[in-house]
Amino acid sequence: MNSLFYRIKIKIVFLLFQKIRIYFYSFLSTHSIVALRLQPVLFNGEGKIRIGKNVVFGVRESPCFYSGYSYIDARKEESYIEIGNNCYINNNASIISDGQKIIIEANCLIGTSFQVIDSDFHDLDPKSRFGGTNVIKKDVLIQENVFCGNNVTVLKGVTIGKNSVIGNNSVVTKDIPQNVIAAGNPAKVLKSL
Repeated sequence: MNSLFYRIKIKIVFLLFQKIRIYFYSFLSTHSIVALRLQPVLFNGEGKIRIGKNVVFGVRESPCFYSGYSYIDARKEESYIEIGNNCYINNNASIISDGQKIIIEANCLIGTSFQVIDSDFHDLDPKSRFGGTNVIKKDVLIQENVFCGNNVTVLKGVTIGKNSVIGNNSVVTKDIPQNVIAAGNPAKVLKSL
């Protein structure tokens, strides 16, 4: 009986609280995107954002489901973000393009608090850190069927090869070949699949 009561309570909370949050973040978004949202997603920017079929944002049984949101930002007119068909993106994802391309191909599985960026965003020279023009930007490509664990960060200019797995808390600074397991900070190949 307690299990049934719990399931009913969760459904009511989801419908009354989470759905309102999802609609609120949709209202704040600058892009009108069709995707299954179990958690709020804020789609921003002047660039293009393309979301494939059967993409799911949010997982009920993961941290920050009721308190967080995902942030997808194609900041500049030339920015482009694409998420392929059948991808599952867990809670609190942050995908920010500052003028390049970020492509996540089909059938990828992404853990909580995932981050990917295509730019340094600020000049590395201390004298021109605020408003500098020597910002390095490079495309990011996450190929088909990649599995990224929780708290993974993917930096500019990286390609993660098809079928590869990136371990929890990894920072991917260089290309990862296909069909491998990689982890660490910076991420290194641990073994082949």
